[in-house]
Amino acid sequence: MIPLYTTRQVRAMDERAYAAGVPEAALMERAAGHLARAILDTGGHGYGLQVAILCGKGNNGGDGLAAARRMLDAGAYPSVMLVEGAGTVRGLVAEQLRRWRGSGGRLADRVEDALAGADVAVDCLLGTGAAGAPRPPYDAAIAALDAFDGPVVACDLPSGVDADTGDVPAVAVHADVTVTLGAHKRGLMLWPARGHAGRLVLGDLDIITAEDHQVATVLEPEDAASLLPVPRPDAEKRTRGVVVALAGSPGMAGAAIMVARGAMAAGAGLVTVATGDPDLLTAAVPEALTARVALEDPDEAFRAVASRLEYADALAIGPGLGHDEPVAALVRRLVREVEVPIVLDADGLNVFRHAGDALADHAASLLALTPHARELARLVGPAAGQDAWNQRVELVPEKAKAWNAVIVAKGPGSMIAAPDGRVWVNPTGSSALASGGTGDVLTGITATLVAQRPEPESVAAAVYLHGAAGTHASTRLGSRSVAALDVAAAVPDALRDLPRARRA
Repeated sequence: MIPLYTTRQVRAMDERAYAAGVPEAALMERAAGHLARAILDTGGHGYGLQVAILCGKGNNGGDGLAAARRMLDAGAYPSVMLVEGAGTVRGLVAEQLRRWRGSGGRLADRVEDALAGADVAVDCLLGTGAAGAPRPPYDAAIAALDAFDGPVVACDLPSGVDADTGDVPAVAVHADVTVTLGAHKRGLMLWPARGHAGRLVLGDLDIITAEDHQVATVLEPEDAASLLPVPRPDAEKRTRGVVVALAGSPGMAGAAIMVARGAMAAGAGLVTVATGDPDLLTAAVPEALTARVALEDPDEAFRAVASRLEYADALAIGPGLGHDEPVAALVRRLVREVEVPIVLDADGLNVFRHAGDALADHAASLLALTPHARELARLVGPAAGQDAWNQRVELVPEKAKAWNAVIVAKGPGSMIAAPDGRVWVNPTGSSALASGGTGDVLTGITATLVAQRPEPESVAAAVYLHGAAGTHASTRLGSRSVAALDVAAAVPDALRDLPRARRA
């Protein structure tokens, strides 16, 4: 797993290193070494490489000046531009400027002069201390970097992004490579900032200790694989996870089909779909059992669903159920009374519109909620309003604890929060998943993995697997043409990619 930290934590790591006797200049030289290597790797060679380094007056600018000296030593031709002028730098940055000039380095007078003829451009403009929209002259320098037609390497973070929240309030650098210094910053894994960072490279400064607790982690393939139980040689269908899905209604049977397909692709041993319209589903998913549920009668429907749960390991609720009050009454009762793990999505979530706190009364041994941005806003109510997505870094872990639920804030770089405070940021997926029904497939995948291993990390593994399947489907079909069932069909490919899956 890749641990993620806040910028405040990383600054505290720096201060602790200084207090322990590590000179600030030494850390800057370490940072410059990582940055210089990334520049050389990006350029493909050292001797003769033309490098433009745009520097601010803060420590990122100092890192750039120190890296420029190393570029000279490697035979490259760095051109440095201090966007606020040489007279604005102080302290350690001024010392780096003195050393740069002492090594024969010169400063460009204009951003355009620095970038002219460059093979690689380097963003050393703004660091983690910057907040809000970049102001002049940084906004113009960022625009010039974005107009540059060669690769861009960012020092610590792309200027203009928020390394804590992932927000991009205005103009921001689009880097091909970002050398994040000291520790991985949470915001660089969250969209839209993730789309500006390019390939992330950790510049290890040896400042993380055992007392530094990450605020989130990113699953890697080995982690996702370790969370998927390998079927025993003597397995039978009831030992591989029994899933019941309450999904679909007249006119929306497709949602139930997609849940069932997702559950089976993820490896469920037995799937039963309780639905108001089972006839179409029987033809479309012959492997699944079906149960007709009278959705207009919540008491009868509850008995019908409960009778299927006696041997079930998980219950998925929501996709395609509709918005009628009898359905809402049924969902509320199931959440209050059912003790098996529950995955709640789509219309199941909308039952709790502006009443998310009622979810805290659930009886499930594990409750997983999978809202997209609009559903999240409905759950948390008008206090956060439509801005809930932009507040997800703090809001989602807070609600996960308050509701004793695992919450998946679905979207690019989905965030998953557990009641015990653990948070995961998902690295997989693509725009191919931005189509109707892919969330229903995720509901089925999640129900299966929770049925097999009823732990919060199984939800994170489901999101990882779903995203990886989306990428496989996109590679095969092109992102424009991927539909939900294509994602379900690609789950086996995603599973085969996992290290443990190859050994199973």
